Amino acid sequence: MSIKISLRFAGLALLLAVASASAFAQQEVTKAEVSGGISWVRANTADGQCACFSLVGGSSTFVMNATDRLALVSDVSYVHSTNINSSGLDLGLMTFMAGPRLSFRGQRFTAFGQVLSGGVHADSPFSTGVGFAGSAGGGIDVRMSRRISWRILEADYLFTRVYNGSNDRQNSIRFTTGIVFRLGNQGPRGPHRPYDRPY
Repeated sequence: MSIKISLRFAGLALLLAVASASAFAQQEVTKAEVSGGISWVRANTADGQCACFSLVGGSSTFVMNATDRLALVSDVSYVHSTNINSSGLDLGLMTFMAGPRLSFRGQRFTAFGQVLSGGVHADSPFSTGVGFAGSAGGGIDVRMSRRISWRILEADYLFTRVYNGSNDRQNSIRFTTGIVFRLGNQGPRGPHRPYDRPY
């Protein structure tokens, strides 16, 4: 799958997520959220051509909800690939980013979009050091219980700048699925309190 096709798929998934969440009534919000999941990254080679390769790993986020819609997110992830394109070379990428998130909450579904920036650490014979990292994307969660949601899909465009012997720029797409835990309670914001309903 090329990077361009992956980006189109990510954008379509985000639009569908927002449309789905907008069809439901608003839900109550907790003070914070933590999540953990499995991440799959599709990256291009150093010359920018799509002799593309995949990296797999995990990611975690911590979210502080300022309002029903606006939150601050911190995101840490690590992905790794071995024997890239049968070259015998490995690559590990750790990203640590933060930024704003905008959420659209339904009674069961929550769709969100976010823009993050921070740093990346690369560990490979051909790409080493620390550099800039930024991402833009979003996803959709489905509420499983009062405190637990399943992140069905998060799709992000991931841009990194670390030395690679060529243009020192990497354009990737990241897909994540995992579990979200809601912490604390901001209290009711009106007569509609869907989290009080039994399952």
